[in-house]
Amino acid sequence: MGQRQAKLEKTTVHAVAWTIAEGATPQGLENFKKATENLVVAMPGLQRAWVGKLRQPLVVGDITRTHGLVLEFDTVESKEAYSDHPARSPWAAAWSEVRIPRSTNFDVIGD
Repeated sequence: MGQRQAKLEKTTVHAVAWTIAEGATPQGLENFKKATENLVVAMPGLQRAWVGKLRQPLVVGDITRTHGLVLEFDTVESKEAYSDHPARSPWAAAWSEVRIPRSTNFDVIGD
């Protein structure tokens, strides 16, 4: 009952823990989520995205991270290309409206 075969993914995941800004509005968060959906549609190689609250806050130095963003790319090259892709600008603008600058990031490269 409920058994599945294990399968390890070969994709690249970019994970970000970030802190919501004081004064961020529910509408601002919705705008960021919609911008993230648009980014997935516009960016070649970006397969899926997750945006939400962390199950529990992550303390890094003197900063507490409260939210998470995960982007799944088909290859490392796709992830590297995302930084310069034109679709990233409106997405980054929407994100800057709801977060304090700087975040805690890491990538997982499936092999």
